[in-house]
Amino acid sequence: MKLIRRTEVQADGTDIPNIGDQLVIELEGLGRFTATAQGHDQGGTWFIFDDCVARRKMNERYTNIGGYENSDLSKWIKDELLKKFPEEIKVRIMEISIPTYGQIFGHDEFYQKYIEPDDDEQFLLMKERKNAIACYDNETAWYWLKNATKRSVSSDCFACVYGYGVAGYGSAGYACGVRPAFLFV
Repeated sequence: MKLIRRTEVQADGTDIPNIGDQLVIELEGLGRFTATAQGHDQGGTWFIFDDCVARRKMNERYTNIGGYENSDLSKWIKDELLKKFPEEIKVRIMEISIPTYGQIFGHDEFYQKYIEPDDDEQFLLMKERKNAIACYDNETAWYWLKNATKRSVSSDCFACVYGYGVAGYGSAGYACGVRPAFLFV
């Protein structure tokens, strides 16, 4: 683990990453990635990978029933992806998933019309569209967000970010980028 940029060291010796600090993380079998500190919550710091680490379907079946928490992607992230982190980072991860719509875009008109709600505020760095753009295998990529679409829209779609950094949604059976988010304590 390598921390890039300045961190504040507290009186008790713990370090609290600042917004914009980056971790360099080697994921076993997937490669070397950077993750950027986005915000503070629950005594930790939220990091989001700067790029997608894989392409995966949200669900093998074309459904959003059960939401992200009961999805095949959630299971893969918790059971497989987490194992690929270096031990010194893995022991400090309190929660791992993918970002919510609110964390990337806030709660705009598109969200109100199409997306199941979340309680998350937009991360400060995500107010700049360039930070919502991610690549996979050196090409801009669509990537999944946690929120399912409203039933009135579709029963098989989840929110996503299109390759040029705008909101959309796609079928759960489509392979999109996976841009993990984790709470680091």
